[in-house]
Amino acid sequence: MTGTIYLHDLKILCIVGIHPKERDFKQALFIDIEVDQDFSRAAGSEFVGDTLDYSELAGAIDELVTTRQFQLIETAAEDICKMVFARWPQSSRCRVKIKKPAAVPQATFAAVSVERFPG
Repeated sequence: MTGTIYLHDLKILCIVGIHPKERDFKQALFIDIEVDQDFSRAAGSEFVGDTLDYSELAGAIDELVTTRQFQLIETAAEDICKMVFARWPQSSRCRVKIKKPAAVPQATFAAVSVERFPG
């Protein structure tokens, strides 16, 4: 019984960007993530340890992005997927979209998205 765990618009304040002025102050990124897993065990046990705890997922993403201080959001999206598969090997798909509101003044946000599978 495959299901999807979602986080939508996870706000992370971090250093991100290629321009020197972007390296001087934190800016907001908004991250959407979808992670597929088999829900059978968790649905039967009702034990959070049998699934991906979305609070733990949010904390892990925040720690990765704030610690790494990425230049490109493309790299951040790839590394988030890699982290998900390393920490939660029962995951069968990871899709990440990162929105950067401050990137283009005339746009609501610039964004990238990736979809990855383990292996």
